[in-house]
Amino acid sequence: MKRLFLLALMCTVLVAADDPKEAGDRDRKALQGEWRVVEQTHGDAPADEQAKGCQFIFDHEKITVKKDGNTLIEGTFQIDATKSPPQIDAKILKDDQEPQRVGETALGIYQISGDTLKWCSAEPGLDTRPTEFAIKGTDFVLVVLERAKK
Repeated sequence: MKRLFLLALMCTVLVAADDPKEAGDRDRKALQGEWRVVEQTHGDAPADEQAKGCQFIFDHEKITVKKDGNTLIEGTFQIDATKSPPQIDAKILKDDQEPQRVGETALGIYQISGDTLKWCSAEPGLDTRPTEFAIKGTDFVLVVLERAKK
């Protein structure tokens, strides 16, 4: 009986060891496609109404931000689903509005729940990362997105 218990325990540990990679693959796959901004807030400022209608498009490891069909930002992203909360880093490769940010990385966290994505990050180039989705009293940006309907 003890051997059976130990065998079951070892199998559980081996399966759990694969979970971080599976979680990362699952999240990376869940991010793919087009998302629309529902709300964007920066620190204590009121919600940015102009951000509504922007699209975030995840294509493999690339991310593109568009508004009214115009590309505003292009970059790459990496996620780490092993962290709690999961982390996302977005490196800017092109920014038509703020070209000085090209090459900078925004350190953030994310949460995917069905067709809703929450992304909270520091401004690009800063070496701080949020640890929660509460942004009051901070200089972090919180973006809530919904998966675009096909």
